[in-house]
Amino acid sequence: MAFKPKQEEYTSQAGNKYVFQSVYPSKWAEILDQISDKHGKLLNSKVIPAMLEHVIVQPSGLKMDDFEGWAELEEVAQAAFLFQHGRKR
Repeated sequence: MAFKPKQEEYTSQAGNKYVFQSVYPSKWAEILDQISDKHGKLLNSKVIPAMLEHVIVQPSGLKMDDFEGWAELEEVAQAAFLFQHGRKR
């Protein structure tokens, strides 16, 4: 079986549109190692930039400070994480 990236459109509660794209399982394992502490707790300061860089493909090049507020940033990053992790929102 060859990996085929999946895409999903996401519209935030504020009405902004995003496209998520899955990453290779090996890359996801690396990301998970980088975004959690030694106890496996996810770190927002690492999770959010990783989702913006690797999973959210449109609009591309988003940074945390491109968002007007925390609520949408957290919502979109969480939705991207759940998409990549294969869980429903």
